[in-house]
Amino acid sequence: MFQKLLLFLAIIFPIISFPHAERIFTTPETCAECHGVFYTNWSQSMHSNAAKDPYFLAKLSNEVVVVGSFVEEECAKCHTPTAKLEAKLNRIEAIILRSGFLNKSNELYEFAIDGVSCTLCHQIKKNNFSGNYLIDINYKKPERAIYGPFIPMYSIEMYRNSGYFPTRSENFLKSDLCGNCHVVYTPTIEDGKITKFFAEQTTFLEWKNSIYNPDRPCQSCHMKEESFRISTKPENIFERKAKHHHFLGANVQILKILGDEIGAKRSEAQLKSSAEIKIISVKLKDGEIEILVEIKNNAGHKFPTGFPSRRAIVHVLVEDPEGIIFESGRVMENGKVIGENYPERHYDLITSEDQVQIYESVMMGKDGEYTIDLTKAHGYIKDNRILPKGFTTTLAHPDTIPVGVEDDNFSPGKDRITYLIKKEFKKPLKIRAELLYQPISWPFIEGLENTAEVKEFIKMLENIELTTLISSDEITIN
Repeated sequence: MFQKLLLFLAIIFPIISFPHAERIFTTPETCAECHGVFYTNWSQSMHSNAAKDPYFLAKLSNEVVVVGSFVEEECAKCHTPTAKLEAKLNRIEAIILRSGFLNKSNELYEFAIDGVSCTLCHQIKKNNFSGNYLIDINYKKPERAIYGPFIPMYSIEMYRNSGYFPTRSENFLKSDLCGNCHVVYTPTIEDGKITKFFAEQTTFLEWKNSIYNPDRPCQSCHMKEESFRISTKPENIFERKAKHHHFLGANVQILKILGDEIGAKRSEAQLKSSAEIKIISVKLKDGEIEILVEIKNNAGHKFPTGFPSRRAIVHVLVEDPEGIIFESGRVMENGKVIGENYPERHYDLITSEDQVQIYESVMMGKDGEYTIDLTKAHGYIKDNRILPKGFTTTLAHPDTIPVGVEDDNFSPGKDRITYLIKKEFKKPLKIRAELLYQPISWPFIEGLENTAEVKEFIKMLENIELTTLISSDEITIN
């Protein structure tokens, strides 16, 4: 009934022209006319930069070298989604690189360059993993619904400006919406054929098996709530509680590369709230120091989560008056960890400097050796990322169960490591523990093939620090 009323008004007022009327999507600038605050939030997020992310483009170019342009069709679902769906409707091949979507002469460039934009998420009718969400493709503006969490109060204003009729949907209050692109299964290719699908990331499934389900959905941490005017039209609209569209994550480095210092600072604050490190105890004997360190996961999913290039490193430094007597986990400027033998195994007890605790997921090829190529991955050779609180193995999805961890101190929400240092020392003794984070690990950088996109990305890396300090703790024993 409501839709018919709006269509009737469109007939009465034929002067109304709808942006991109022939398309099922519109660009974010249309929404910004009234929802400027959301537009500004979004523009400082990785959602808006999903197609501009230079690491994504570099990695994608490598996967294309391995298996061909087929892989671009898969990646487009979540990185250039509106262009991908418009291309599908017009029976155009979904190519991102070279003469594809990101070429300025491409007819779908203006959609592709906006990454994950407003009218993608706000038109999802049904959720599905790996970017296989359902969007109604049968209607064009002005017959299209646009979904949101509120009961529409100024529907005519929104309809006149955008060509969509606003509709309330509970979907926006649930983590399932985020699961569309934060559970991703990528194809494993052999001899030009898909042999299986590999769990590239399972963030939503990790959250689902935690104490945060269902009372603290993804939006509660990644979209901070505040009272503000969600629209500038009409002028007398009141303030209400709504969620900012920053989509806070941990990709500090990429936002810095793209010149978004505000977004990078927000992401860094979010990252530092996700985990913490603490020195629980120190025991001293003649010629022996025993240190117990605890790492807590405060996130609603594994720490770290997401793409397999992400990892967290534990750095422990012990000094006496004569200098450093022990150091495990020191990271060099190029991102390489001193002593690391990739993939470094998981530790409960560390007794030497060349043993380093690194929390990460490491992909495994058909031969059982590690690989950094998604399209060659058959599983994980290691996954010791710290579990979220409340994680239960009996309820866990098979793709979220830890791999290569035999450790009674590794438990939901935390891990404990013992450092046993057999060296003579003098007091005062200074002990420092740090938790470090890398969105792109050294093996993933080193393993990139020399494409044009990789050359550009490597040059960008020269101007930023590859590692972020999340948390630290320090004790001095006199």
